[in-house]
This record gives sequence, structure tokens and C-alpha cells, in this order.
Amino acid sequence: MPFFQVHSFGVMDEKVNGLLARLPEVENKVHKPDIILIMSGINNVVEHDYTFVNQLRRIVIRLTNRFPETEIIVNGLPLARIPVVVENAIHHLNLNIKEMTGQTGSCYLGNFDIMAEKGESIFQQDGINLTPEAYDRWARSILEYVSFLFEDD
Repeated sequence: MPFFQVHSFGVMDEKVNGLLARLPEVENKVHKPDIILIMSGINNVVEHDYTFVNQLRRIVIRLTNRFPETEIIVNGLPLARIPVVVENAIHHLNLNIKEMTGQTGSCYLGNFDIMAEKGESIFQQDGINLTPEAYDRWARSILEYVSFLFEDD
């Protein structure tokens, strides 16, 4: 995203509770962000933990209180092909995340749902990690969404 100053605080294989625990560290590294994009939860699903939405809520509320002028966007989970995951679990979790964003005044970005509806192949052979092309489409969809948010202001 060449037109923005982007800070990535993602940690590989981290679950939502790990992000929640690291929030003070992240908050101290940024000053008045315009947008915060949260993309977390798929590693919980991989470990059959479907109870993390309330932790996401705590993250959103904390960030909203810390940065009241910031747009908080929560990215939906990719519809990964994870063996032994309860059927439709990711779909239902995305519905819960979307509901949570409505309750907290944050924004839900369901760009993975849109990619899946188009029948696009977005995963590498493992069924979890995105292909480089999918990462590019994901980044473009974020830019489009962010442009839409700023256009409305």
C-alpha cells in the first residue's frame, strides 16, 4: 500500500488472546492512526477454538477508547479449508464478528466472503495460507474499502 504509512504488528501463528495481551505494546508504537485493521482468529479456528469473538470485542473496545478518532476495521476470516473444522464454523464466526462490529461501532470487512462468492481460488495447497495473488487482491480490497470510508467523511 504505497500511498499509506502502514505498520504491521501481525505475529505468525498468533491467536486472538495473544494480540489482546500485546495491545499495550502495539498502542505505544503508534500515534493517532487513521485506521486500524484487525485480522485475527484463523489460528484459533485451526486449534478448534470458536470462542474468541468476545476477545476481539475487548480489543476493539480498548482500541476505540485509546484512539477515539480512528476507524477500526475488523477483517472477516478467510473461508479456509481446514480439516476437521466444524462445518460452516468460519461462516458463523464471520456472522458473529460482523454483529460484534455493529455493536461496537467498528467496521466489518468481508472481503474474503466476496472472493469466495466469486469462486476465486485464494489458498495455497495447504488450504489455509493465501496465494500471492490473493494477498494482492486482499490488499486492493482493503484500499477500496478505505477509500470508500474516507469518501463518506
